[in-house]
Amino acid sequence: MSSETKSKITGLTSLPTIPVVITKLIGILKNENASINNLVEIIRHDQSITSRIVSIANSPFFGYPGRINSIEQAVLMLGFNLVKSISLSVSIFTMFPIPYIKLKKMWSHAFKVAALSELLSTKISGNNSGVCFLSGLLHDIGRAIFLCLNKINYPPESLENTLQLKSEELFEAEKSLFNCDHAEAGTWFLEELYFPKEIILPVSYHHNLESSALSGTPHRDVILALYLAEGLIEEFEPDSLNDGRFTDTHFTLFKESGFTEKDIERLRENFLLTIETAENFFEL
Repeated sequence: MSSETKSKITGLTSLPTIPVVITKLIGILKNENASINNLVEIIRHDQSITSRIVSIANSPFFGYPGRINSIEQAVLMLGFNLVKSISLSVSIFTMFPIPYIKLKKMWSHAFKVAALSELLSTKISGNNSGVCFLSGLLHDIGRAIFLCLNKINYPPESLENTLQLKSEELFEAEKSLFNCDHAEAGTWFLEELYFPKEIILPVSYHHNLESSALSGTPHRDVILALYLAEGLIEEFEPDSLNDGRFTDTHFTLFKESGFTEKDIERLRENFLLTIETAENFFEL
């Protein structure tokens, strides 16, 4: 671990570009008594968030294309947890000075992993689908952080070559540049923002998990859902921004969790329905 890199990463949370809305939304995340009205009151004044929330509510995926015209309608349509998750992740991703095309690709990948993690949660006993979705949206925030640090502190070409790498090769390249990988970077950043452990732990483990490590681990179901989603998405939709691989560990954990081949095929069918929503979400 590099204390210098960690200081730079945690220092990002004090940048002037950090929206006040992030702090307020994290407060909502931690408040079990928070209501839809509390959420709407926070996000209605942020045009970037409200535009995207209304846009996604109008997507064909939810069955009401072109019929949602206010944030209140959108929240009622999408539900408290989904709107809360999207609001937080949009606020965080857009605070970084990252080229639009890279940001859009990162968001698309994050949204797909989040959707798949939520789908997996319905099969994994005791899971919280909203937490699975939010941890999926934020699982690669470390990659956005590296692009930000790269812009500020490193030659612009030094990180470009890592964007096509996967798994171990990616981690080695990141560590050679930053002395940590993007899972560690994301963990430090979210800890500094006081995110709850049920979000931080899945981000920490989303690339590196052994079956034995799950025994007695807090929030194991959310960790498992995100880890499986990150591996499975490469099987469903190979893409350069999919930085994970489906491994023997994924296969073992799927079997131990009771998934059959038919279950995985149903996951694939449901996942394909989310792709258009993910691709179009960051058009605004």
